Amino acid sequence: MIADLSFPGPNAPRTIFVFKLDIDPNEVEAWSKPDEAGDMHLEYALGVKKLDPAHVEVFPVSQITEFGLTRYLTDASGMSVESVAADAKKLSALRGVIVLVHNKAVSGEGEFKPRNEAEFVGRYTEAQSLSVSTPTTSYEATRGTLSGGSTPGTAPGRMPWGILLISAAAIVLIAAILMGLA
Repeated sequence: MIADLSFPGPNAPRTIFVFKLDIDPNEVEAWSKPDEAGDMHLEYALGVKKLDPAHVEVFPVSQITEFGLTRYLTDASGMSVESVAADAKKLSALRGVIVLVHNKAVSGEGEFKPRNEAEFVGRYTEAQSLSVSTPTTSYEATRGTLSGGSTPGTAPGRMPWGILLISAAAIVLIAAILMGLA
């Protein structure tokens, strides 16, 4: 079976390309980010002109040992179980550094041409089922206009400043009387 390394089109379902990278796990940082000139070692290794680093994951597979790469692709990345199931054993057996290239990392027409450091593992797509939404049924309760939430009776009045002022004066007067008796 010939591997499909061509870039997905703009209307294609979300796709992830998985590669095994033959490098020291301590070098992951240098391979996952552009250098001062804006070039990525990864672009050369994968045989592409330009990668958007925001849509590329480079990590030692040991970081997700408990989760597993198969589950990571389906649960964390949204790839369909059917798409990943055929390669489950192969994905579980991978060791070393893994590269996940999401389809948004590449644009235009082209294909990956992996070089010595990179080995193609698989191409996986998301489970996608688009259906036309149907309008909801009209109900009598949804017709008309809702009025504001006023309550029967009088509207709330202003702050009773007069009562507060008289109360404060009474407290001061009582305090003065008590101080005079003491």
